[in-house]
Amino acid sequence: MSDICEGDCCFMCGASPNDKEFNEEHVIPKWILRMLDIYKLSITLPNDAKVRYDKYTVPCCKECNSFLGTEVEEEMRSVIVGGLNSVNSYIQTNGPWKIFLWLSLIFFKTHLKDSYLRKNLDKRLGDDPISSDYEWGLLHHIHCMIRALQNGISISNECLGSLIVLPAKTAEHLDKYDYRDVYAANTILLRINDIAFLAVLDDSCAALNFFSDHFKRLSAPLSPIQLREVLSHLTLLNSKLKYRPSYSTKINPSTGEAVIIVQLPESMELEDHTREELGEILYANVAEYVEKIPSPDKNFTKENVLNGSYHFLFDENQEFILNSMDLIEMEPK
Repeated sequence: MSDICEGDCCFMCGASPNDKEFNEEHVIPKWILRMLDIYKLSITLPNDAKVRYDKYTVPCCKECNSFLGTEVEEEMRSVIVGGLNSVNSYIQTNGPWKIFLWLSLIFFKTHLKDSYLRKNLDKRLGDDPISSDYEWGLLHHIHCMIRALQNGISISNECLGSLIVLPAKTAEHLDKYDYRDVYAANTILLRINDIAFLAVLDDSCAALNFFSDHFKRLSAPLSPIQLREVLSHLTLLNSKLKYRPSYSTKINPSTGEAVIIVQLPESMELEDHTREELGEILYANVAEYVEKIPSPDKNFTKENVLNGSYHFLFDENQEFILNSMDLIEMEPK
């Protein structure tokens, strides 16, 4: 694992570039970049630097790159280009595992890439990478899971984390793509056209269980800022689990077969938390919208989001907000 996280070995199999022919693996799959025409657009990094998506890659041997392309990405592409109904039909037929592991793969590549990027653009502040504060043990479980795509190791069904697929609002003035994750909570949001994928990668569906009452009231496609709020709820819920699942790999001494298993806590409980804690997570995820979106609502302020008194999913009557991020005409000042 250290050769992958701290070196230049293949992120899947760990092979050295001295031993195998290498290709670069795009963090965001090439077919997404091509379909949405965002190759030359840039992602903003935690250090505020910008990197073009076509340059946003991690080391990968040619063999693993080919496997991911033919056995993972092509299957995901064929499902997702069909839209939300195609994705829902796929899950009903094949189950959620392939999509869950695909999201885990993107999450892992994103944070592995941080190990190659400077935390501070000002060289006087040192050469530490963005990942210098990461606890790589948190990513070890995710790496074991995505390796199962290739090595065929079995995974216990109880290892499946929360996975939510939601309809995303589409309009001419809305971007067709969004990616956001929270490393500390192992949560991820990926929006492509009319589909939004959200997942918690290490909770064995606990967050989804606690979010279920909200989930039932999501009555229409969600705007980008509403999806960021769903991500914020999942992030808070996973970070506030009182007792966490514990993951490990069990090897049968007789057959040598391996299986990834989980020890679940006796009960699912949450630690006490405040609305301000949710507000801080929410603002971190929606700040770019709060600072840019004009609104006639005087309560739509940074302070109200931060203190947890302003939300984007439900109104004061707990009804789903249908007109979120719709175009409005502002009265001239």
